[in-house]
Amino acid sequence: MPGRDRQTLGVAILLLAGLLILASGLRYSNLLNRFDTLSYDLLLPVQAPQMSTDIVIIDIDDASIMELGRWPWPRNIHAELLNVLSQYDSKAIGLDIIFSEPQEASADQALAKAIEKNGKTFLITAPVLLSQGSGVSELLPMASLAAGAAGIGHVDVELDLDGLNRKFHAYGGMGDAHWPSMPLAMAQFAKDPVPQLDKLQNHNTEGRIVAGWVRNKRGLIPFTLRQDQATRLSYADVLRQRIKLDQLNNKYLFVGVTATGIGDRIATPSYREHERMPGVELLAQQLNGLLQGKVLQELNPWQQWLISVLIILLGASAIMLAPLRYGFSLTLVFISASLTLSAMLLASGYWFAPAASIACLMICWPLWNLWRLHYQAKTQQELQDKLDELSSRNPLTELPNQGALERELASIIQAQSSQHIALIICHFNWSDASHSIYDQSLGKAGLLQITEQLREINRPGYFMAHLNSDDFAFLVSDDQQGQNTLDLLERLDASFSRPITRDRQSLILSPNMGISCWPKDSHDAGEAMRNASTALFKARMDEKDSYCFYSETIGQEVQARYELEQALVHAIDRLEFELHFQPRIDVRDCSCNGLEALLRWKNPKLGWISPSSFIPVAEHSGMISVIGDWVLKKACFHLKQLRELGHEDIQMGLNISPQQFLSENFVSRVQLIVMELGLPPSSLEFEVTESTLMRDIDTAMKVMSQLNDFGIGFTIDDFGTGYSSLSHLKQLPYKRIKIDQSFTQEIDQSANAREIILSVIEMAKRLELSIVAEGVEQNSHKEFLSGNGCHELQGFLFSPALPFEELKEYLAEQ
Repeated sequence: MPGRDRQTLGVAILLLAGLLILASGLRYSNLLNRFDTLSYDLLLPVQAPQMSTDIVIIDIDDASIMELGRWPWPRNIHAELLNVLSQYDSKAIGLDIIFSEPQEASADQALAKAIEKNGKTFLITAPVLLSQGSGVSELLPMASLAAGAAGIGHVDVELDLDGLNRKFHAYGGMGDAHWPSMPLAMAQFAKDPVPQLDKLQNHNTEGRIVAGWVRNKRGLIPFTLRQDQATRLSYADVLRQRIKLDQLNNKYLFVGVTATGIGDRIATPSYREHERMPGVELLAQQLNGLLQGKVLQELNPWQQWLISVLIILLGASAIMLAPLRYGFSLTLVFISASLTLSAMLLASGYWFAPAASIACLMICWPLWNLWRLHYQAKTQQELQDKLDELSSRNPLTELPNQGALERELASIIQAQSSQHIALIICHFNWSDASHSIYDQSLGKAGLLQITEQLREINRPGYFMAHLNSDDFAFLVSDDQQGQNTLDLLERLDASFSRPITRDRQSLILSPNMGISCWPKDSHDAGEAMRNASTALFKARMDEKDSYCFYSETIGQEVQARYELEQALVHAIDRLEFELHFQPRIDVRDCSCNGLEALLRWKNPKLGWISPSSFIPVAEHSGMISVIGDWVLKKACFHLKQLRELGHEDIQMGLNISPQQFLSENFVSRVQLIVMELGLPPSSLEFEVTESTLMRDIDTAMKVMSQLNDFGIGFTIDDFGTGYSSLSHLKQLPYKRIKIDQSFTQEIDQSANAREIILSVIEMAKRLELSIVAEGVEQNSHKEFLSGNGCHELQGFLFSPALPFEELKEYLAEQ
């Protein structure tokens, strides 16, 4: 054999040996775990079983929570459900709810009796990490509840490296795996056969997780297709027996939470990206696989390794023996063969992870080519250069990204330069109108045009970066007076005061900028970034100036706003809100014919907080809808009390926030609350500002028409202060306008205010609208308004906003 052939043979043998060693290493490592799990996810439909009709989920859904109240419910509600279910002959009932802590004694006793009476109820246990570094503890149900249960099952979830759950363990527990899983416990209780249970692999050592919890007999969950899920029944419908419950006979029942925002949700390959499967549905999937004998078994490590070795030997030998031009095609053929074998084994109930064999085949062909063509070094260097370039630049604008900015700032600071540096973070606000007009492609084009304008106003030596979709940054070398920084800020304002135009469409941007200066404001790059972001938040929050320089005072203001927002999160739960009511006076007989409900907040730490302070925070943080719903329910409840005291002609006015008014389910929530309390809809009136209506005039028309048909009237609040169009307003179904107090309180001082009021009154008369004036504090206000045709008055001249108890006294005196 010639020397060259011997060398080639030697390299081939070394390459084969290296591939086999690599396959062994990859098989026992997690380097390719993500590829294996991706392969498994793609092949799932090959073995997807049908969901058993014997499995039913009793769903604690949004509708049930709206009907039965805030979660968690008192345990006597669960007791009532079990008492209802006890009337039917179900196989087993699994409560996917942790009952580890006592609540009200009578409710706990009621639930314990219901569990004992039912005799088929299973409770859950689960491992819980109490704190970082403290290990795992076992969360068990209360002894009084467990005593009457048919059994206890664990609901331990094992996540793969990508955060998805594909595996389950038949047994688990502290110290040793003595608890069966909840689905297994229910199947064994019902004496249904559980095929394959004895064949599942033992994992006494591998199954041990942080300090104490042990898992055993692991299998892969055979998820059904996304559209084939277990039958779901609403908890409230079952509890109230609004459906035919005889369909629960001879069924496995799971009771668990699927409502939005509560309950456990686990990422699984069965759901689409960014969706999570409710824990109770995951239990149903496990039980379905156990009952049908479809639980997937992982091949043991030796079997996995042997199959991988055979594929690699056959594939690599074919690649090296065939002509070079066929190498890539043969690689694809054997990769496809590896995936096909994995799919065939999966259909037979076994899982073979193909990543190690595929990775080795993918390595074999380029290595063999590199041996033959000698271009390895060049290829690797070019690839590395490309990766370095991509990792430090934004792919769209090709500007340095945030990582590059931080490195540049850190290098300047570490150099201990005597120069002063200003870090400017600029955020571009896209108006609502722009969002509705510009699609994604135009948005990208807009960012490119923004980048082009920023390059035009940039100066040599300034470092410019693109942080994310709407945020850009500059590093500016400056002196103590900051002239360069101020010059750049002025040029930014001037440049973006003109709209960006594309395809005959204009995009109006309003940039906000936060500035942090080094070394005055910060000591390192991280602090400079945080301070600039704080200043930017302040600029966006105030909406007065386009830019803001960081200072300790601003940091304190932002911290104070954060504390206010944190206090606001718990204000409803801690009963800190209350409603006050200001009477609306009929000018004809000075009688009270209406009330306006006004929200008041007293925090134990912060004291009384003005609505002008906390309402903007609630709107900015997204909590305004929750607060608005509370106000609506509370006002309706008090209105019902007033009607029961004989004040049946009183009409309640409620201010509705824009987010609440334009939310998707606003109409249905209002109708549900009014009907639950038995109020006539005509006793309610919603006060909506002009600016709220103009945000989305089409939605406003739809909402107002639906509620007007229901019987609820509308008032245009603060009339005259907005920028609405009368051509739009005249299409809306409202009955009353309210003159803003800013005009009322200027009656004695301003002829313009009086003319505006007279114009509004004249317009309202022509449109046959009722007129209310708020802010009436002087007799002169009353005389002017009543003398010129105003129908109703509201203000301190008659009464301030009163707490409910004082309101009842006021109405009694009336």
